[in-house]
Amino acid sequence: AEMNVSVRYLSAVREQAGTRRDEVRLPPGSTLSAAAGWIRTNRGIEVPGPALMSTLNGRGWAQLPEGMATALAEGDEIALFPLLSGG
Repeated sequence: AEMNVSVRYLSAVREQAGTRRDEVRLPPGSTLSAAAGWIRTNRGIEVPGPALMSTLNGRGWAQLPEGMATALAEGDEIALFPLLSGG
């Protein structure tokens, strides 16, 4: 029994991925690290990356206490978008 996690690609990341969204099927108990591996393998995007903002259900990955070891659940949504630079 696998679980589905949505991955949304926004702005310039969408162009790099070649799609707006993926429905990723992962084994139960999978972590952000597993999702990042899927994205790297299937879309060629290095996550997390220096110019990339990554969120899980609206929270930045850096804010998650477990970091890349954060367990995913059915229906979670990962969003990837370029870091906005300001001055």
